[in-house]
Amino acid sequence: MKTRMKFLLTSIWPGTSLDARLNLTAAIGSTVVRQVLASGMYFVAVWIITRQLGPVQNGLLATVLLLPQTLYAFLNLGLGASHIYHLSSGSGNHLRMRSMNWLLAAALWGATVILLGLVSEQNIGKYLPGIEKSTALRASALFPMMLLASWTSSLIQGRRDYLAYNKTLLVQPLVFCVSVIFLRLNGGLTVESVLLCYILSQMSLWFLSETKVMKFARPVGGEAHRFADSLRFGLRAHISNVITFMHYRVALYLVSYLLGAAATGKYALSVQLAEVLWLISSAASMIVFPESAAYSKSPVELQKMVSKIARSVVQITFAGAVLAAALSPFAIPWIFGADYKGSVMPFLILLPGIVIWSYMSIISNSLAGMGYQMVNVRSALLCLLMNVSGDLLAIPRFGANGAALASTIAFTITTLYTAMVYQKIMADKLKPVYSPNERKVGAGS
Repeated sequence: MKTRMKFLLTSIWPGTSLDARLNLTAAIGSTVVRQVLASGMYFVAVWIITRQLGPVQNGLLATVLLLPQTLYAFLNLGLGASHIYHLSSGSGNHLRMRSMNWLLAAALWGATVILLGLVSEQNIGKYLPGIEKSTALRASALFPMMLLASWTSSLIQGRRDYLAYNKTLLVQPLVFCVSVIFLRLNGGLTVESVLLCYILSQMSLWFLSETKVMKFARPVGGEAHRFADSLRFGLRAHISNVITFMHYRVALYLVSYLLGAAATGKYALSVQLAEVLWLISSAASMIVFPESAAYSKSPVELQKMVSKIARSVVQITFAGAVLAAALSPFAIPWIFGADYKGSVMPFLILLPGIVIWSYMSIISNSLAGMGYQMVNVRSALLCLLMNVSGDLLAIPRFGANGAALASTIAFTITTLYTAMVYQKIMADKLKPVYSPNERKVGAGS
């Protein structure tokens, strides 16, 4: 049985890294296990929160979380991706990166607090409907914790120590879930207390990541690595991430703005559940990015690895989507309550786009690892433009169902575009490899 299971895994995943130093099957497997455990803990927490708060309060929670999430998306500067790229390629210095993390997080949060202090209560309520200025200020504390947790844990991923990385990341959902359960048992579950759970969970991830990074050996190479090196790569990746975040969240914001808190709460649940199906693709992407950075000069082997992973990811995600589509009409109202029956149809409409985007996540991470961040920027911009225009046309007419449809259409067209560009880039990379053989065959004939 053990032999059969090993054969099954290696037939799906690529086996070892290109230098045979790492077992990528084990790396992806541990990532999937971590994702499953994290998803399970999040599911329990979301189930408690949605049933306890109800659609209206859950909508307010989703709205207030938009503030730190948006700040993080716009101001993280792509440093996490830059840390991974430079450490994986052997040109990074984790000591300098760590110091940079602290200084930037403090400076960005300080500027945020000052700016929020200058904004009037009326303007806060205009752009974050139903949210008071004092709540927005407290929510801003989540922003630096997200920065430090992400930037510091990325140093572990950049060292390609995937097992340690996965173990470290589990602390965040564990603390979040346990704290939500504690509040529920003590009758203290409110929008602001759930916000505190998010802050504590991110802080836990940062502290644990720091303890892991402190044990790294002093860098032998990369002493010349500078802030400009990180920023140059990071900003290119950051532009793509900002645009991607916007097309993930623009529908949620427009639903909140146009349809109100109750509709937002229902649509937010459908999005959260649909994104669970990205478990496999996000796990594989976590490996694909640093491996592509480490071996971008081995196009033949790299293409085989990425193709195998992408094919397997789509197949597994599709199977999960079919199962979810069959169960959701009964499971969502039963698990989360009859008030969330309106989450079923947006969830079903999102599923095709979720499956297609799982392929996109693999090839886009490989492109980023090879240094082609601008392809991802153009893809993200295309997706954003299509999503926004689709939302503005569809939400007033079809409500949350229209927002889901716009996302699925945008995901599909963007994936097709990126796949064509990826194939062209790989064909160009493979020409120097295959051309000499082709010339020999031609000479012999």
